[in-house]
Amino acid sequence: MGFFSFLFGGKYPSTKKYEAQLEQQFAEYERFKQISASTHYARFKELEALTSSAEFKNQVNKLKTEKFSNTEAYRKEQELKNLKNSSDIKQYIKFKSKQLDQRLEMAKNSSEYQRFKDLEQAVNSPEFRQMKYQKDFKKSEAAQTEKEYLKIKNSSSVKFINKTEASDAYKNFVRVNNSDRLKKVEELEEYVKSADFLSLKAEMEDPKRFKKSNEAQLIAEFERLQKDKDIVWFQTNEKKRTFDAISKLKLTFSDEFTSLDKNKWDIGYFWGKALANTVYSLENERQCFTEKNVHVAGSELSISTIKQAANGTRWNPAAFGFVAGEFDYTSSLINTGKSFRQKFGRFDFKVKMSQSAPIVHHVWLVGEKQEPMINVACFGKDKDKIRMGKVSNGSVKTMTIDGADLSKDYYIISLIWTADKLVWLINGVEVMVQKDNVPQDAMYINFSSHVTSKGDVQNGELNVDWVRVYELG
Repeated sequence: MGFFSFLFGGKYPSTKKYEAQLEQQFAEYERFKQISASTHYARFKELEALTSSAEFKNQVNKLKTEKFSNTEAYRKEQELKNLKNSSDIKQYIKFKSKQLDQRLEMAKNSSEYQRFKDLEQAVNSPEFRQMKYQKDFKKSEAAQTEKEYLKIKNSSSVKFINKTEASDAYKNFVRVNNSDRLKKVEELEEYVKSADFLSLKAEMEDPKRFKKSNEAQLIAEFERLQKDKDIVWFQTNEKKRTFDAISKLKLTFSDEFTSLDKNKWDIGYFWGKALANTVYSLENERQCFTEKNVHVAGSELSISTIKQAANGTRWNPAAFGFVAGEFDYTSSLINTGKSFRQKFGRFDFKVKMSQSAPIVHHVWLVGEKQEPMINVACFGKDKDKIRMGKVSNGSVKTMTIDGADLSKDYYIISLIWTADKLVWLINGVEVMVQKDNVPQDAMYINFSSHVTSKGDVQNGELNVDWVRVYELG
């Protein structure tokens, strides 16, 4: 039967062991749901999707294999090196490094050099040349001008200017200065000194680049979560589909019997209370139903059947009415006809019943009419024998199941009711299946004890520890 079906060796597992298995299954399923809904697991799934994506894998591969020499930044750095190693740029830089351009500019801006240029213009003029050939030239003002010119021309400053301007280095300086090549060098130098370039180069040349990356941190976090005991447990059970069956169960009704909940349970046959507010017994029954015979103590419901004379109400089918009656026993019946009904599902009852014929104890389901009726468990006539089955379309189809003595210990009796079959289980072991005339109407739960045959016994007990009903998804 899948979930709840356990074979422990022997016909039925012990109730204690089986119930522990049930509780463990539900507890583990709760744990499964909690992990599934946790932020912890959500983070794991997020990282699982992220780290397995093509984009992430490409980035990891890039971090592990990409070198600085493959980048545009490296290409620019090399371009700068090549430019600075070219003869014209090297010579230009050398010229600049000696500050020759600044010295030249300062010298040429000096008053001495300005005087020199004025004198040079004067001595090279046609007028000056004509005066030079006159007899009194040496005594003339022009001769003094020439003398001053020659003196300044031989000064260190003018010699420096003339020598520098005549040099190849200066000529190269003039060609390179303000050229596109120089502008490119300056642009590239600014780039390779930038914070972005220095940061990129330092990162890409770091041998621990990948280990320091965000991607490495995400992978490490994912690997830690992969080893997390809750996630490992969750994935193992998810892969095994451990909780597929239990996940389809939805608890619709339960009672652990800490008290007799009158919102759930009515005393007596449902229709007697519903139509006439009367608790009655059937014509062939020797017991009178009373509320006094229902007790709840220690989280256990007990229906006591006691041999004692009592007056009560009996249904008389001939008169189609209720009549006063005398009874040999008192007992009780409780039902959920007013509070709970369900079509199909799983019905679990943990029960113990005395073996005290002619008292017979019943767990049964019925709907709006007397038929169909499902006999979940009937016990009391014979020791170690439980009768199960149904009444439908005037046909009684029951089977006696042996091997479970309800008078000695609690057993968990289960009915799995689907549209096409009824399956009975005792402590998780399938004992009977019926597929014909499966009831298709919603039914309610009944617990009752009856005396219908001759015989004499002092008392009997029907004990219910709990009842749980589920819808099947």
